[in-house]
Amino acid sequence: MNNAALALIALLLTGAAVDPEPRGPSGLPPWTAVDTDDQPSTDPHRVRLVEGLAARSHQYLVQHQNRDGSFSLPRHQAGRSAPVAVTSLAALSFLAAGHLPDPDRSIYGRSVSRSIDWLVDRCNEEGYFYYDGDKVSRMHGQGYAVLALTQAYGAAVHDPLKHERLRDAIGRGVALIESTQGALGGWYYEPRSMEAHEGSITVCMLQALRAAKEAGFTVDTAVIERAEKYMWRSQDVQTGRFRYAINIDQTSWSLTAAALSTLNALGDYGSEPLERGFEALQRDDPFTGRGHFEEFLDYGALYASQAYWHYRSPKVFDAWWDEYTRACAERQREDGSFHEGVYGSVYSTAIVSLSLQVPLGYLPLFQR
Repeated sequence: MNNAALALIALLLTGAAVDPEPRGPSGLPPWTAVDTDDQPSTDPHRVRLVEGLAARSHQYLVQHQNRDGSFSLPRHQAGRSAPVAVTSLAALSFLAAGHLPDPDRSIYGRSVSRSIDWLVDRCNEEGYFYYDGDKVSRMHGQGYAVLALTQAYGAAVHDPLKHERLRDAIGRGVALIESTQGALGGWYYEPRSMEAHEGSITVCMLQALRAAKEAGFTVDTAVIERAEKYMWRSQDVQTGRFRYAINIDQTSWSLTAAALSTLNALGDYGSEPLERGFEALQRDDPFTGRGHFEEFLDYGALYASQAYWHYRSPKVFDAWWDEYTRACAERQREDGSFHEGVYGSVYSTAIVSLSLQVPLGYLPLFQR
């Protein structure tokens, strides 16, 4: 365990306050100490711990932003570079801390503004977010890009030109997602309608469409309904877990978390199948020691934090959040980064810091 992690855990246990720089735009976020049956019994010191972890991550990310405004996997590993997806996740993490895409506000405002501009420039005439040589982002990147732009859209009203460019890119991005849905209601890796389908990509498409609809864009409700049915058909009724794809036996904790958070976003917070899924999420959770750590855990934690946050029992969220923030504090490196063996530090730092900020209340996507 590194010295920074030890210090942060000590602060959490002793109740001392972490005072990260920069602070959020309004001091402590809405997620503050309450103790009622319908709100999380959260502690301001825990909020400050999360803000400290995120602030250190953002310092690292700013230092590793590419000259063109993008973020990516190591460029020397061209076959694994995913600038569309990673840039989107980094922009979302900055936005989740309250950093608006305004180059005149701060170094973080400039960073997120450059990221958003880069994403808009990557949206081609068909509405596909693509960068030459990016063989990894594909439709995952499409979903994350639309998601990031919808979260920045409302904050760009001060700049009519940027606002209009965002509107155009989001509209074309949504249209491409709608037109590439497969016959069973899911999506696959390529930007076209295919017989193949996959659950983690379908989750990304659904969350992007939901965010676009909330931002005021027209979204075909029939597309969402078909995709929602796809998600339910991918559940293993015996275990409650969700499969990699319909008619595929493979299930995972990460896919279960992703499915639950997406179904919450579509308005289901307490159906019987959803409850079975949440029981499976808790039963197999690696952060509480009940389940084993698996591949793509950072992806799973992003959605698990949303699923726990929206669960009907705030006490369940509190218990899980203690374990997750503690694990992140132990894992964060001295330079503020998080490292993941397959995809490297920039990706992991972006997605982990985004996951940590789910309860902070700044990002419309995460608000209850």
